[in-house]
Amino acid sequence: MAERFKIPVGIFIMLRQGNTVLLQLRQNCSFSGHWGFVGGHLDGNESVVSAAIREVKEEVGVDICPNDLILKTICHSNKGVEYLQFYFECVNWKGEIENKEPNKCERLDWYPVDGLPENTCPYLKEAVDKIN
Repeated sequence: MAERFKIPVGIFIMLRQGNTVLLQLRQNCSFSGHWGFVGGHLDGNESVVSAAIREVKEEVGVDICPNDLILKTICHSNKGVEYLQFYFECVNWKGEIENKEPNKCERLDWYPVDGLPENTCPYLKEAVDKIN
C-alpha cells in the first residue's frame, strides 16, 4: 500500500489596526527580502489556532486569545512545494509588539491593506485579495 500523502501546513496571522497590517521584512529564511505576515508552520499535535497563538508569541511577543482569531481564508499552493495555508485576522492582543526573531526578521512595519510594498511575498498578496 502506498504511503498516505501528507501536506505541510502554514499558519499566517494578519495583525490589524484599522486599515493597516503588521508586516515582517523576512531575512535568512524563505522569501528573504520580502514582506510577510507573522506566521510559520503547524507543529505536530497542535491545532491551527494553537499554532497561530504560538507563532505570534514567538515572533512578535504578544499574547492573543483563541476567540480573537478570525479565520479569513484557506489557500492551497503548489509552487514547487505543496502547502495548505490558513490565514487569520486578529485586532486584539496583549503586550507590545516587538521583533523577537531578528535573525529571521530584519524589521517590522505597519502598511495600509491597500498599499502593500512591491516586495510583498506573492502568497500574501493572493491571500489579501481574497480577504478584502
